Amino acid sequence: MSSHVRVGSITLTLLLPMLLVLLSSPMSMQVQAADSCAGDTSPIRWNETAQHLSLVPFHNGMWWGGWDDDGMYYEGDDMERSDSDTSFPPTYDAELNPEEPWMYETWMRPRLEPLEENHYTTLLIGNDSVGALRVNLSADYRTTVCITLQDTDLNPVDGDIYLLTTEEYESYSSSYHSAHDPSEMFYTDFEESLSNIPPEWRSFNFLGWKTYRDSHEYEQVSNVNFALNLDGPEIYSSFFTGTNWQDFYIVIDTWDNVHDNDAESPNSIVAADVTIITTERSFILPPFTVSLVFMVVFLGTLAIPFILNAKYMKAGLGVKQPEHYIVPSLDTPPEYNPAPTQVMSTEKEVVELPQSGPFEQPVTQHLPPPDSEPSDGQA
Repeated sequence: MSSHVRVGSITLTLLLPMLLVLLSSPMSMQVQAADSCAGDTSPIRWNETAQHLSLVPFHNGMWWGGWDDDGMYYEGDDMERSDSDTSFPPTYDAELNPEEPWMYETWMRPRLEPLEENHYTTLLIGNDSVGALRVNLSADYRTTVCITLQDTDLNPVDGDIYLLTTEEYESYSSSYHSAHDPSEMFYTDFEESLSNIPPEWRSFNFLGWKTYRDSHEYEQVSNVNFALNLDGPEIYSSFFTGTNWQDFYIVIDTWDNVHDNDAESPNSIVAADVTIITTERSFILPPFTVSLVFMVVFLGTLAIPFILNAKYMKAGLGVKQPEHYIVPSLDTPPEYNPAPTQVMSTEKEVVELPQSGPFEQPVTQHLPPPDSEPSDGQA
């Protein structure tokens, strides 16, 4: 392998994790959502496929307080605003508040059809106000939302965009009205201190509000594209209120809310171009698949120590014993095969004596047999 190929393979290996991160980043998801924002759209059938709602600073929609027709602030029957106080309640300004009364004075929440069509509309949102689209998202469709913010002179304007459910929108509305109520200033300060706590503790926050799935919040932006897939109908269950159906609210925020990183009021009317594209989903995994995958991973993690222990206990049972060992195993009978040793030769060497000469007679000594008795002359 040449050096160029080796360097190229190492570089590709090092860049591969970065490419995977970029492909799975929110930026790539936003690009995919932007590509899905093109298509044929139809006009919204108000109060049938969507509902337009608003929150304005000069109207308190809470049941415990509000302003009367003469511009006097009251809470119950105990409190009135003095004539010298011009900050509360905020007065209606036609140049900065284009909302109509039916947008912010209504308590009606008609039942909406599932959102299965493409729609486009433009919302005019006043300064220090909120514009919202209430829709009924369908789990059978993938919904892509594209929003662009600009002023009346077609200049980009920074604002905040949130996706809320019904329960979350009610908390958001309470936060808005409390921030515009002089008697709730202590409540607002306390709420601001708890608005940006870590995500793992937000479920224990009994004040404030959060977005859907704690992720669909886009602050200080002039345009945003996001997509949403539902696992099933959105339902909120509570011990006190039981089970309630949840609609979705696409909220365009132009006021300085309790979040630390939100946009300031633009001091102008904001025109929000909203495009909603729905795409039918061909394959939908059931919701229990998530729990099933986590259960399999959890059980697999628990089984790893037992598998390793079983392999460790069986490690020495199938190994062939060596031929020569000193201490036999307790599980197998000893088989001792002595090694062959060198056999010493038992044959004796025969030493030949030199033969006698012709003049030499061999001396022969006759010994008595061992059993014979000695004669009388012999001792």
